[in-house]
Amino acid sequence: MEFTWTGSTERTLSAGSTKLEVLEYSATPMEGPLQGFPQMLARPARWRQLAVHVSGAAATLESGALQYLRGDLEMQAVSAAGGGGGLGGFLRGAVTAAATGEGMYKTAFKGSGVIYTEPTRLHLLLGELRGESLIVDDGAFVACAGDIAVSRHVNHGFAQMVGSGEGRVQPKLTGSGVFALQSPVPPEEFQILELSGDVLKVDGNLVVAYTDGLTFSVERSARGLLGSGKTGEGFVQAFRGTGRVWLAPTLPLHMGGVTA
Repeated sequence: MEFTWTGSTERTLSAGSTKLEVLEYSATPMEGPLQGFPQMLARPARWRQLAVHVSGAAATLESGALQYLRGDLEMQAVSAAGGGGGLGGFLRGAVTAAATGEGMYKTAFKGSGVIYTEPTRLHLLLGELRGESLIVDDGAFVACAGDIAVSRHVNHGFAQMVGSGEGRVQPKLTGSGVFALQSPVPPEEFQILELSGDVLKVDGNLVVAYTDGLTFSVERSARGLLGSGKTGEGFVQAFRGTGRVWLAPTLPLHMGGVTA
């Protein structure tokens, strides 16, 4: 059976001269049901696309995320060397090198218009930064807009626990503006936990982002103390201090059936 895809706005988030818009596409059968026969129909999963609206502002997309854009927008790949001359260095130093020496390249835009990302079956989580920093899980970053610099954060937590000298490199967003992350988990199922001099321990990779006012470490869990922590099991992620954590308790329920 053939389908036609219908788009609608799922949610928006605005800050200053920028706006993020999540477009959702659902499948509708091109043929109506036959009279007198039940229509047993398994429709394709929905697709989602991010539209980044800027008006005289800057935006940054994950490399390869761009599908098309409309408006008076300049575009440039940015890396560890800094913003470069093509855009007057408007994102100078926005993206720094990974610990391995290779650059983490993003695509930077400046001007006025709308930028559209490639459709995905993952869910898009929107958030806002107000003069703070956010450390994002690998593969979760999609885009940001406003006065936000994208750099790298080397997370040594698990490496130190197992005696390795190499840390995990994660995106770090700093400044004020709006951002979009992707996850198999719908936004409604996320818990945004506010910690104030508190401790949060998480068994499993359920945290998609956290503010850098929190101290992160990896510690042995009860299973680890019993000798079961040989391949990562038996460890928990610990967050201490004051800040916010984006936690997805239902992530195990969504794994295996969703692909980008």
